[in-house]
Amino acid sequence: MTNVRNYTTDELLKKAKEINGFKNFPKGHWILAIRSNEDDMTFDDKFYLFKGESFIMVTSGTTNKGKKGTAVLCSNQWTYDCYKASDGVKVRHHKDRMPCLRQVKGIPYSRDYSNDSKTNPTSKVFTDIISTNFHVNTYDMKTTVIKTFIEGWSEGCLVVNDVPKYLKILEYCRESDYVSLCIIQEF
Repeated sequence: MTNVRNYTTDELLKKAKEINGFKNFPKGHWILAIRSNEDDMTFDDKFYLFKGESFIMVTSGTTNKGKKGTAVLCSNQWTYDCYKASDGVKVRHHKDRMPCLRQVKGIPYSRDYSNDSKTNPTSKVFTDIISTNFHVNTYDMKTTVIKTFIEGWSEGCLVVNDVPKYLKILEYCRESDYVSLCIIQEF
């Protein structure tokens, strides 16, 4: 699925410290997204879940758009406390159909109006709450099928393509009040 190499925990933490907006490592859970240099319409990125400085798990997914005109979250950027885990009762689901990490704070993003299957964001950056949630690429929470192509599953969201791993991430994140995000370009 992804050719992004496997990084050591030390490599990831060192790189995360160099990223714009770094203050400290959150005490709770946070996601380090690695945006692949391949930049195609597949789930070619990686999401690393941390708690503090402790690595928990990794899965594949995408930080890229699936449709023309959608948001592209800015890479090389930290955003603290930007997600809240939905518990099925207190917090809404993604499109009212699946549990997710729901965006609760503005995350820097640009728009990509091209239709060339590549990420070409404009230079104008916005920071709003636009429901760029962290979710999975299916409404079937029991499937073990790992899909390859993004299709329409990302309109600016961060999307995982492995349901069992996604559900584990949600379970961990429910222990934290808020979840922070750091997106970096593959290095």
